[in-house]
Amino acid sequence: MSGYKNFAIIGAGSLGSYVIRQFLKEKAAGTVNQVVVLTRQVRSKGSNTTVDGDAKVVAVDYSKKESIKSAFAGVDVAISTIAGSTASWDALDVQASIAEAAKEAGVKLFVPSEFGNVSEGGTEGLFGAKASIQSKLKAIGLPYTLFYTGPWSDYLFNPYLWLDLPSGKVTVGGDGNKKISFTSRTDVARYLAFVLTRLPAEQLRNRALKISGDTKSFNEVFQQYEARTGKKLDVTYTSVSELDAKLAADPHDSPSFLHRSFATTGPFQALDNDLYPEWNPSSVVDNIVA
Repeated sequence: MSGYKNFAIIGAGSLGSYVIRQFLKEKAAGTVNQVVVLTRQVRSKGSNTTVDGDAKVVAVDYSKKESIKSAFAGVDVAISTIAGSTASWDALDVQASIAEAAKEAGVKLFVPSEFGNVSEGGTEGLFGAKASIQSKLKAIGLPYTLFYTGPWSDYLFNPYLWLDLPSGKVTVGGDGNKKISFTSRTDVARYLAFVLTRLPAEQLRNRALKISGDTKSFNEVFQQYEARTGKKLDVTYTSVSELDAKLAADPHDSPSFLHRSFATTGPFQALDNDLYPEWNPSSVVDNIVA
């Protein structure tokens, strides 16, 4: 066991809500003592960031270090699920002040908002913003664990990201044959909770863990979707050079940035799935036809 019993989850949105639910299950089972949720404001019931269950919800002013430090009182591990907006990656930068407050409050391990493709060494766009937080953690001497999960298979396929399955029209970067490591948000949360509560602390500090629930190319996913549903998809392929041109015109073009990454990066080569022997994650097609 890691010895970590008290967890703070920063953000309760598209990924945070899944992480919160999983850690509350661990609390109900007696594995975790405390789950603290940090949000910019406590939302009304029914909103996207409503937190149900036995969690301590704290509204925090991220511009004030003392506000953040107070929320981290007694916390062993801080997990950031903050996401950059579609217009800017600047929202991720708040993690620098959060990390400083966590260090001063005695937090033992910080999990920055990664949960996608590998960002280490990144200098531009989303990956550059994430890499700068890694540098901050190293600079202040706060132990960290990075979780690389690939895109979320239960979230990625939506109209904004050119993957509008209900309409039958989808667009991908490159030729659609590059393999991609996918993981659903439910499986990300399950893996996160398992390793952070059960692995020895020394196996977590300053480590990057790569997981994949399913490894498929977009073309393979589309073929499986068509076979499962009987619906034919109209697929458009956008070349990497076209994506480069789009990004030159607008560096914050999220769909172009992500599809360029998918078309050029490839899947994770060395996985840490075996750290959770009973993980048994779901497939991409099971998530998109659920």
